[in-house]
Amino acid sequence: MSSDRSSPKQESSSGHNRVLDEAERLFRMRGYNAVTMRDIACEVGIRQASLYYHFASKEQLFVAVTERMFERHRIGLQQAIGENSHDLRSQLHAASVWFLSQPPVHFLSMVHTDMPLLAEENVKKLSACSYQSIFEPLRQTFIQAQERGEIRDIRPNWLAGFFLSVMESIPYATTFPGAAPKEVMVNEMIGVLLDGLKPE
Repeated sequence: MSSDRSSPKQESSSGHNRVLDEAERLFRMRGYNAVTMRDIACEVGIRQASLYYHFASKEQLFVAVTERMFERHRIGLQQAIGENSHDLRSQLHAASVWFLSQPPVHFLSMVHTDMPLLAEENVKKLSACSYQSIFEPLRQTFIQAQERGEIRDIRPNWLAGFFLSVMESIPYATTFPGAAPKEVMVNEMIGVLLDGLKPE
């Protein structure tokens, strides 16, 4: 006999994901320090005590949310870069499309505002996770472009950092009066990175 009712395990998983979704949205909007477990419980529509069934503390929840976000970026970046493996320009365009499709990461705010409030072991965990999920795929992309002879031998760490800083600045830059669309800004910055500022 079939039933449309979800199993307790499915309901638990669904509730867990709802908590993660709402917590991610609130942490992104307000920052770690300004969000309380009560805020998250209200957004999810559960009692605060029920929230502790899923996560023992706000810090544990923040770590889980951030790890999930970095993993999403790792998968998305690898797919975007892998599907455009014929040249660096195409790969950077694909990576930028991925980044623009996602909410901003706000690396600087995370490092300077959120991370100091966490236990040292969680800072190390999230730092390693961000490096492996976002920085390293880009670094490897620049290394491979150097090996193909597409670009000159500049430290790939710097190149990856530059590209990430550009992607971080785009949402802010688009708030200026008369700002170009995000896609136009990204295309111009990739052009600056690969072709330089000097006239042809």
